Amino acid sequence: MKEFLIERLESEILICDGAMGTMLSNAGFPPGESPEKWGLQNETKLKAIHAAYVKAGADIILTNTFGGNALKLAKFGLADEVDSINRAAAELAVGVAGEKVYAAGDIGPSGEFMEPLGTITASQMHDAFAQQATALAEGGVDLIIIETMMDLNEMKTAIRAAKSATRLVVIASMSFNTDKQGFRTMMGVSPTDAATEMLEAGADIVGANCGDVEMKRMPELIAVMKAAGAKYIIVEPNAGAPQVVNGQTVFPQTPDEMAVSVPEVVKAGVNIVGGCCGTTPEHIKAIVEKVSSL
Repeated sequence: MKEFLIERLESEILICDGAMGTMLSNAGFPPGESPEKWGLQNETKLKAIHAAYVKAGADIILTNTFGGNALKLAKFGLADEVDSINRAAAELAVGVAGEKVYAAGDIGPSGEFMEPLGTITASQMHDAFAQQATALAEGGVDLIIIETMMDLNEMKTAIRAAKSATRLVVIASMSFNTDKQGFRTMMGVSPTDAATEMLEAGADIVGANCGDVEMKRMPELIAVMKAAGAKYIIVEPNAGAPQVVNGQTVFPQTPDEMAVSVPEVVKAGVNIVGGCCGTTPEHIKAIVEKVSSL
């Protein structure tokens, strides 16, 4: 039986895995297809990605379901496969995770705007996220992570949906960029407002991933969220700011360059640290080694 995640956070820094999209691309994923469906059609490759993160020392691995909600899958003609895709992806990750590693059901943005900015009603958005969370829970995940959100209303809807559909711990992580005022999402949300309202919506753990906030700037963001009342915080930065090289977007930080700032992140009070775009099992291994040395 795995120890309850929250209890471990009282005395440990846990390590989350790194990028899935980067690893899928390296494994031959063709742009334009559904990553979720492709992963299940190429099960051996997906299992190998999960296993590489486990071998690197990750305590938490994420299911390959970032775009697994009905609104997103509908763009690939897969809206009627939400349950089966999420359940299967969860079962696969749970199988690789085994008894000591947590499998987190990954929920990403819908790709749509809620009214009045868009045409999706709050109830439609809630139902889409509740359906996905239910299927992930049925697949056996240990917790839910809602990540890379920029719209606070969408995030709160997703948190409430996951909490209403499951009894699982919910991590809520938004994507911030740096500006003259500090940090903001693309929709203008501050970390203070994000943390406060995510916690009010029912999130157990809050934090930041993706965006342009590198590991070395994360201590500042952690401090803001802690001041807003966050007890448990997750950060999953990209491997540096994206650069376009020969028409391809690359994230330039090496594992060691990324991990060098981890001690300051730990000192700032982080509870879970991992990686987002451009990170690999090598980046996670470097983070694990840095945390272990503290």
